[in-house]
Amino acid sequence: HEQSCSSPSPFSATFSAQEFLPRPSDRIHSPNSAAFMADCFPSLSNFHVEVLPSSDPNKNTAWFQYPGVWVIYVLLTIFGWLLVLSVSGCDSGTAWSVVHLLHFVITYCFFHWKKGTPFAEDQGMYNKLTWWEQVDNERQLTRNRKFLTVIPVVLYVIACRTTDYNIAWLFFNTIAVFVLVIAKFPNMHKVRIFGINDDYPT
Repeated sequence: HEQSCSSPSPFSATFSAQEFLPRPSDRIHSPNSAAFMADCFPSLSNFHVEVLPSSDPNKNTAWFQYPGVWVIYVLLTIFGWLLVLSVSGCDSGTAWSVVHLLHFVITYCFFHWKKGTPFAEDQGMYNKLTWWEQVDNERQLTRNRKFLTVIPVVLYVIACRTTDYNIAWLFFNTIAVFVLVIAKFPNMHKVRIFGINDDYPT
């Protein structure tokens, strides 16, 4: 008895194009697509970026917690140096000293002198606090506070070195960094020396 050993050719079968198309239940927009992806790729279920709201309810200081604020702060300082250098035509050391002193005046005025917030919804709860005292919900030694303390010190070192420790510039730069750094100490929180900028009854 002789059996046929012939086997079907691999090219003899015909397939419908519908067999290669995704079924409606497998499409991305199907209701079960999220569960399907989670089952097939469990490691991707936690692969997402979650943007948390600011932990500071104070609008007057919450902006300093946004990403990139530190970089912008440094870039503005460098831009100020380039502006002074190009407009005045002075040397590099004098420009750095001018920037350092301008930084002292501006930051001391807005960070350590002015009180309250420009927002009426605060209902006056920050009227007795300066901007520095409001930062990070009044918590001390935070990353933002350390950054703002390091900046004037770095400017002071750069200004002194680039002016070759000129006596006149050294005197003014030292007073500026001394006042600005002392004002940022945790022990100076809500302290008014000699009653300066104190809250007087009305």
